[in-house]
Amino acid sequence: MKSALFVDFDNVFSQLRQLQPDAAERFARHPAEWLNWLIASLALPEPHEPGGRRRLLVRRCYLNPNWYQNYRHAFLRAGFEIVDCPPVTQQGKTSTDIHMVLDIVELLQHETHYDEFMVFSADADFTPVLRKLRRYDRRTTVLAIGFPSAAYQASADLMIDERLFLREALGLGPTAVDVEAIEAAPAALSLNVSLAVPPAPGSAAVTPRSATAAELTDIATRIWSTLEASPQAVSAGRLASHLREDHPAIVENWNGCGSFKAFFRSLGLSRVVWLSGSGGRLLDPSRHDVGDVLPEQEADSPWSGPDGSFALIREVCALTGAPMLAPRHLRQVITTLAAELAELPFDLAHTPLRVVERCLAEAGLRVRRRDVTFLVRGMQLNGHVFGQGRDDPRTLTERLLHQMLFLCEREQKVLTEAEADQIRRWVGAADALAR
Repeated sequence: MKSALFVDFDNVFSQLRQLQPDAAERFARHPAEWLNWLIASLALPEPHEPGGRRRLLVRRCYLNPNWYQNYRHAFLRAGFEIVDCPPVTQQGKTSTDIHMVLDIVELLQHETHYDEFMVFSADADFTPVLRKLRRYDRRTTVLAIGFPSAAYQASADLMIDERLFLREALGLGPTAVDVEAIEAAPAALSLNVSLAVPPAPGSAAVTPRSATAAELTDIATRIWSTLEASPQAVSAGRLASHLREDHPAIVENWNGCGSFKAFFRSLGLSRVVWLSGSGGRLLDPSRHDVGDVLPEQEADSPWSGPDGSFALIREVCALTGAPMLAPRHLRQVITTLAAELAELPFDLAHTPLRVVERCLAEAGLRVRRRDVTFLVRGMQLNGHVFGQGRDDPRTLTERLLHQMLFLCEREQKVLTEAEADQIRRWVGAADALAR
């Protein structure tokens, strides 16, 4: 596959530096390493010829020489053409985007038929050129550090996973490992088994026992994975039947809770809602249709409350990719994050994991590491620098609020003042400002 690579250095480096400074330095000082990964290891966008390999015929790096001159030679040694893009305004704005677009369009007309155009930038301004390339039947591969817009992602044939790039291309290993990798495995349960699972004739009686912490974590992960794999809400009865097969001694009396619903509540799963009726259904409201019954009408739902913000938050999370945590769960995560940072220095690899463990130990809340990481990165991308004495709940809440409002604006979601107030109450900003 004949490929052309265009790197918006300023964009990628600055986004990486906000999230993980050592990743930014490695990207800038060792481009030959991640370039070899692109050629030898990164999957090709579909469709492609069986056994095909990527050939990077064009390698261009667009760089602000006033700020990043020290990184120039590393890219030259890696075979890049350097296109200098100095600031053209007093605010430091460069002409990188227009240079890249013009060069991409020029290569589109080139006698060499380039099959793939690779764009390293999170700048949504490149969305039209990606669409143009698609109309000309060219493949597009994008690396966008941070939170790229939904339209930008949909316009690319292949989005390079940020964690994969950090782990494999930059060789940062454990810093990008998601301890929930098991969720990506085929752990989802089949839902084609009948509700009743009669014991086999002559089978030994099951002696109930309490679950270990590891077994509870496994059950929680299986429930999350099942919902993630299902296009619709999952029958509570069928899910209970499968859990009974996998953990018969534990679920004989539902770990002492007496019923599956009570056991489910005891797990403290974030992002999962139980809807009553027809035996009960479990769903992730950001992915599944809730029908006519809103979770806040459920007396024991974490979404219960008078403000009626569920529908708006559901829409906002679907647009922005933000984790749909119930208000009190979101506030618990922020409070726990602040407490954690008061005791230990920030580390993007380990802080979210420690927050996950602390939420469970102190509040009985199970939250996914990926969700905590999203919130932390959102604060960073909104300009927050951890470890400078401003890691209190109020400041973290304000940073998250500003990031959510920015993401709504970027996705062209026009908020009324009442809707903006609902988002403030969701993240807890109204409470924080009142204190």
